[in-house]
This record gives sequence, C-alpha cells and structure tokens, in this order.
Amino acid sequence: MTSVLILMLLVAVLVGTYVLCYNSLMAARFRVDEAWSGITVQLKRRHALVPNLVQAARTALGHEQAIVDKIISARTAALEAMATDRHPDIAKAEAGLTQALGQLFAYTEDNPDITANENLALLQRQLEETEDQVAAARRIYNGNVQAYNTRAASIPWNFVAGINGLKPSEMFNLDEAEMKLVSLDPSVEDLQLAVPPQSERT
Repeated sequence: MTSVLILMLLVAVLVGTYVLCYNSLMAARFRVDEAWSGITVQLKRRHALVPNLVQAARTALGHEQAIVDKIISARTAALEAMATDRHPDIAKAEAGLTQALGQLFAYTEDNPDITANENLALLQRQLEETEDQVAAARRIYNGNVQAYNTRAASIPWNFVAGINGLKPSEMFNLDEAEMKLVSLDPSVEDLQLAVPPQSERT
C-alpha cells in the first residue's frame, strides 16, 4: 500500500511539473508572438507612409527620380517579404527599404530647397518616428525571444519543449552581409531598422 501511495505521489509530482513547465513555456512563447505583432504593426505603418512620401518626393526631386524608383521597388520587396512571415527575409527587405529611404533623406539634407516642401518634411518626420517605434518593438521582441529560448533550452523545460515540438524562436536581426550594406552610408545609420547597436542586443 505504501509503495502504491509513493508511486501515485511521484506520478502527481511529475504531472504537476510537466504542466507547470508547459504553461511557463507557452506563456513565454505567447510573449514572443505578441512582441512580433508589435513589430509588424510598426512595419505596416512604415509601409503605409511610403506612398505618400513618394508622391511628395516626385514633385520635389525633379530629375532625381531614380531615388523614388528605388524606394518604390524596396517597398514592394518589403511587402512581399511580410507576406512570407519569414523573419530573415523580412529583415533583409526592410534593410533595403531603409537604405533607399536613407538615400532620399541624405539628398534632401544636401538640398535645403527641397526641405521647404512642408508635406515632404512632415512625412519624413513621421517615418523617422516610426523607425524609432520599430527599433523599440524590435528590442522588446528580441528580449522575449532570448528569455523563451533560454528557458526552452534549460532543464526540465527542454524535455517538455522537445515532447511538444516547441522550437527556438528567431531573433529579428540583419545578417552580417546586410549589416555591412546598410552601414556603407553614414546617413542610413541613424535610420537603421533591423539591427540594434551591440549594447542593445539581447
């Protein structure tokens, strides 16, 4: 009788531990998904601002239409990447859009007469504010990813994660090649979207 009670108690402890670990992992995973939603909201806002910026820029830039064409092409690539929901593809496409926008902003800084276009200047400020929001959302997301991945790799959570097929989540960062590409133009560094400074990485 005693051995049966001990066995039942052991089973209860194991089941309780499993349930607690599973719930803990799912809560961490939910925070990751919620943080990713925060990033997509800001990226969609960014994409929505670009057409208005392009319209204002067409009039202000005159013969420098190549810059506008690059922005349009980069936005299209970013929208296509968002549809895939693949984080590396999204990061790469957003880096391309950041670079294209950086070329426009650098050009306007060198031509004060263009900044006199109030609509263009307003849209530029709105985009810069959105960049800040994306960067903040990215830091929150990467922090939650690190917390989830660390827990999922630790005992006993790793056993529960393995049983339920819970895989590590991906950080939202640029790859090394894209980091070098964006950093070529100092004017883009202030607008950098997908890679936080080393001190900010989680």
